[in-house]
Amino acid sequence: MFTHRALHLPVVLSLPLLLSGCILDDIPIGTGYAAKNICSGLWISGIEETRLTEDFVAPQISPLPLIWKIDIDESNHTVTVRDRIFGSKNEKVAYYREGLGCTLVHDKSLVELDRQAPTELLTGQVDYHSPWPKGAASIDQLHPAFDHSALEMHIDEAFRDTPDATRNTLSVAVAYKGQLVSERYSDDIEPDSPLLSWSMAKSITATVTGLLYDQGRLSPMAPAPVAEWTGTEKSVITLKNMLQMNAGLDWNEAAQGEDPDQGFGLFEVPDMPGYYAEQALDTPAGTRFNYSTGNSNLLARIAQNEVGGTLEDYYQFVQQTLFQPLGIQSAVIEFDAEGQPVGGAFHYLTTRDWARLGQLYLNKGEWDGEQILSSDWIEQTLTPSEPNPLYGYQLWLNTNQGFWSDLPANTFAFRGFQGQIVMMLPDYHLVIVRTGVTFNNEGASSTSDPAGIQALALGIIASLQPE
Repeated sequence: MFTHRALHLPVVLSLPLLLSGCILDDIPIGTGYAAKNICSGLWISGIEETRLTEDFVAPQISPLPLIWKIDIDESNHTVTVRDRIFGSKNEKVAYYREGLGCTLVHDKSLVELDRQAPTELLTGQVDYHSPWPKGAASIDQLHPAFDHSALEMHIDEAFRDTPDATRNTLSVAVAYKGQLVSERYSDDIEPDSPLLSWSMAKSITATVTGLLYDQGRLSPMAPAPVAEWTGTEKSVITLKNMLQMNAGLDWNEAAQGEDPDQGFGLFEVPDMPGYYAEQALDTPAGTRFNYSTGNSNLLARIAQNEVGGTLEDYYQFVQQTLFQPLGIQSAVIEFDAEGQPVGGAFHYLTTRDWARLGQLYLNKGEWDGEQILSSDWIEQTLTPSEPNPLYGYQLWLNTNQGFWSDLPANTFAFRGFQGQIVMMLPDYHLVIVRTGVTFNNEGASSTSDPAGIQALALGIIASLQPE
């Protein structure tokens, strides 16, 4: 089956008028963004096509949708996006592989990409009878610790738009003392729908690094094992510098506009970690916090090289050492065209599985009587870095209530673009997951929390019954 979908440029809109709102260099980033995210949204998350393209993808790359042309090939599992002005010059193709998600093909053929795939995908039996976190049974009773009318009212609010933001909340889940007490999903999203991490992937990459630390294979204090840096001024950069985002490399975490390293590094190059590794050292390592998706992509490559170097090696290690012990079966880690994990952005898990990862951290690395991550690693991860006390090892801290002013100082979270969050509140034994595709509305007043994360957390806390 071949599906063709196109949005046409209105005849009243001239080319100069269009391009006046669109930097030409942004067009190939935009077509790459569209192809990759439509591909993954369709075949990983199962989001309805019109909603995906018009409500979720198009607003992020405006005004490109006025001239884009989208071809969806169901038989080959490819999505091709080009623009109607420059045609194939800016064309991007994303290819879906089962268990591996979508990859922008760049100069690779589909056959070459297929050769990277694992010889066998790891799957397990889903236990539909046991409750979360061990199984996938539905919540069958109200938890006595909560005023559930109040709880559901606050979750309702998380799904409502505000004058400042179009929230597009996809899911909310709440776990208390290791039990799932509430979950909610938007239209066409189900409990078994894997949903995009954006930068929450960084926290998984740090977790994989921690597994290798616990095995004695990587050390935060050692120079980062990056071949391109050997014998250069970058050789002093430690793994800890990378984990804390203070490696000192020049990087602009912007998706479009002037010098958009993040956008270029995710959608324009086949070798994502290599692009970051080549950036110039512009600040002494350890002195300046500079948030960088490229940094996390390189961290993931370091881990991949440590476990064997191939896509299959990384896939097997993460599945067998992290996901399977936690009962996580939905996880899809996407790879670049060179077969390297996109450790800074492109991981997909169900809402329940994101909550499992949060529970692992709330449990200080322990799971069902087994220490999956050492308490030593958890302590390091949650230690504020000197250049930015709100950041640990690839996750966000609330040190001195500097991030969420009304939440406890020991709150911490995986966070991602457009309002993705897995928040841990140790004082309340809570894990809160929220996913969505949130946009600040045009002309909206400045807001640091358009997705309403702090309000949601405060509402959930307020719903707890006095003991």
